[in-house]
Amino acid sequence: MSQKITMQEIADRLSVSKYVVSKALSGKSGVSEATRQRVMQMAGQLGYLAQKKTFAAPTDSDKRWGTQGLEEGIGTVLVLMPNIRHQTKESTYWGKILDGISKELENRGADMLTLTLNSAEGLNSSLRPQGLAGVIGVGEISRSLLLEVQRLGLPLVLLDHDDPFISADQVFANNRDSAYRIVQYLLGLEHRSVQFIGNTAFSKSFRERWHGFREALEEAGIAYSPEPFQKLLHLEYLDAHMQEEQIREALRPHLERTTLPSALVCANDRVAFAAVAALRSLGVSVPDEVSVTGFDNNEPDYPGVQELTTVNVTKETIGKRGVDVLFWRIANRDSPAETIQIRGDLIVRKSAVTPRIHNLPPM
Repeated sequence: MSQKITMQEIADRLSVSKYVVSKALSGKSGVSEATRQRVMQMAGQLGYLAQKKTFAAPTDSDKRWGTQGLEEGIGTVLVLMPNIRHQTKESTYWGKILDGISKELENRGADMLTLTLNSAEGLNSSLRPQGLAGVIGVGEISRSLLLEVQRLGLPLVLLDHDDPFISADQVFANNRDSAYRIVQYLLGLEHRSVQFIGNTAFSKSFRERWHGFREALEEAGIAYSPEPFQKLLHLEYLDAHMQEEQIREALRPHLERTTLPSALVCANDRVAFAAVAALRSLGVSVPDEVSVTGFDNNEPDYPGVQELTTVNVTKETIGKRGVDVLFWRIANRDSPAETIQIRGDLIVRKSAVTPRIHNLPPM
């Protein structure tokens, strides 16, 4: 019988403490990314992950999703979240999703292993797939990496990401419905000239928010002309300062033409932050002259827009439901893939008011 590999042995091989190894394997903060990757690679090489088997305690959520097929233990759950763009563990949005995953796995007595690979290269060298019960992908993940996960036959759940070539369960915020409701709120404030800001090609979430925006205007019979504002739909940069410059240049010509929209519906709070800064730099008052709304409710990230009307996406719930769905998928391997949508709540603050000038077309 082969000797059991311990965290202490991994620590000794890497000349680090057992405490560092424990934090790295559980995905907790306080360990550098380079150290985390070294620990995971050594754990995989020594076969530590392959020998891990942890039994999850039944919970109310188990009763809802079913516990059949889990009697042999769920093992370790791998959480994939490549460190790209603003998609980091430190962000208010993605970090809270990870918190939701971590707390729910802990409640179930399961182990969590995080990995930040951006491609399929190195996946097998970083871990032993036979020691994993399933995979939760957070945010945008390369298709090659997702295909490799599928090739390994591991149950897969994607959070806030969609790939048409990958058949997997998904958990999203209900982006379309929430955007629809925020536009309905603006229409109730008598806004008739509304524009969307955000790169609609950035993600499925942004596209769904764009569709909800369009649906609300069309249903109300409001004429919508995006052509003069195409730049607002194709923001090239993710940095808030670069976005501010793009938005400012897109809106500047409309100051002289008096065709400035009375309200701007932004794809997320970061874009809203840039839009407010751009408007103010042009001498436009927010919200007296132009109302601005956001999405996600990431107030701590943007202290300059604490009064932003936005949609609260319960990030922790997305993470928790991702775990729920993975447990269900482990017990129901042959069922069709499903998409779960979490309702967002409209948070009304001071950045959206009835427009001061009423020279716009009637309803």
